[in-house]
Amino acid sequence: MSGEILKTISRAIVALVSECRLHFLQKGLHSRAVDPSNVAMVIVDVPKESVESYRIEAEKTIGIDMNRVFDISKTISAKDLVELSLQNETSLRIKFGSVEYNLALIDPSAIRKEPKIPELNLPAKIVLDAGEFKKAISATEKVSDNIVLKSDKNSFTIEAKGDVEKLTFTMTGSELIEFNGGEARSMFSVEYLKEFCKVAGAGDLLTIYLGTNYPAKFSFELVGGKVRVEYILAPRVES
Repeated sequence: MSGEILKTISRAIVALVSECRLHFLQKGLHSRAVDPSNVAMVIVDVPKESVESYRIEAEKTIGIDMNRVFDISKTISAKDLVELSLQNETSLRIKFGSVEYNLALIDPSAIRKEPKIPELNLPAKIVLDAGEFKKAISATEKVSDNIVLKSDKNSFTIEAKGDVEKLTFTMTGSELIEFNGGEARSMFSVEYLKEFCKVAGAGDLLTIYLGTNYPAKFSFELVGGKVRVEYILAPRVES
């Protein structure tokens, strides 16, 4: 796979956890995990069509220190080709150029049990450039620790209220890539949203599924659509 794909999936996961299970499935790579506070979940999928070559004899699940993978990925350029291979079921080899790392695997049963992916029927769907959302979140953190995301028939709004300041970021339906005008309103932690946004840049696609005082889904299409990262975040209770 490209170095950019490895960096993207490891960055997405370390936003919430340091260790995870990585599934080598017939359809591609899959991982999911919930953070220690049970506030957020990350789901990562890389279809086999998104990588240069993909070969497995049988579906396999490994436990891995994703913090180490992310650290290694920082030394790899986006266009470098990276080869991942299992070595005697005890280590994962990460090879790029003339460099080769062998990371000891973790017993998957020693890693916190994976969550089931909840079925959420959320009324509002908002599709926008992830870079725009990232800039808005960056601005709100200077105003408040929490923000309100809301949607009505006309627009999508991000609102932050501090002791002396208020920030409002609004995009109308015509300014969004896709928008269904669903009614929704929930408050969320800026800290989590800031971590989610680190995986994305301008030109990446973000789809937000939003309800009222309900968990929201933030689905990112990354690396030209080759990687899908979805975060599910529980709301804050408004006082």
